[in-house]
Amino acid sequence: MGTLLLIIAFPAYAKYEPKDRKQASGNSRGGGSRTGCKPGSIPLTLLAPNTFVGKTASLRPMLAWYSSNPGKVQFRLYEFQSAKRVKRIGESKEIPSIAGINKLKLPNDYPELTVGKKYFWQIAHNNCGRVPIVNRAEFTVVNPPSIVKKKFTTIPEAVNYYGENELWYEALEEALKTEADGKSNKAASVLIKELALAEILTGSEDEIKIIKRRVDDLEKISLPKYKPKNRKPASGYSRSGCCR
Repeated sequence: MGTLLLIIAFPAYAKYEPKDRKQASGNSRGGGSRTGCKPGSIPLTLLAPNTFVGKTASLRPMLAWYSSNPGKVQFRLYEFQSAKRVKRIGESKEIPSIAGINKLKLPNDYPELTVGKKYFWQIAHNNCGRVPIVNRAEFTVVNPPSIVKKKFTTIPEAVNYYGENELWYEALEEALKTEADGKSNKAASVLIKELALAEILTGSEDEIKIIKRRVDDLEKISLPKYKPKNRKPASGYSRSGCCR
């Protein structure tokens, strides 16, 4: 009598292991606060490469950050004109931020980004009642020949594809499609964990300490069961990824 083999397919999640990690400039590296409003809380953390330049093939990428406390934040976008000169793109926007993971699709009243250009996005807040804290992340818009328009049958398949091609912003956008109520899911948890491992320990002793704290924060955020305190509902503007 023959043996029947049952093959069960489990979802595979790509490892985000970028080989081309171009070091970020001083505009973004080490920015932000490494302490939350309350002792033990995670500070506002951008879910994007910080010590190196991230990549996207989207002209309107989705940006994401984590906050332990709800409140208003200021969003700004800049384009590099040279290594030491930047130009602001569009107007500054004040948007609501929930306690948990926040998503923002580049608003339609901003111009489309340009392939080959380098940018950095900025989230500033003073929800702790102190001097505004500024967080920044650099990225470049690429058009790699290996990337083709594909129809994916599952979210893990899409995350895997973009992760393998080092497109952080697309991979995270796909992973967060099943995110609910500001909490990460399995796909997002793996990606955020891999981002923590990808950050480069570079700079002065103080800068390295800041990077290590950010890595620790990313690892905490990557835990699927991690829940921030002070959770309050926000408008759909931040919860659903605004201005699609």
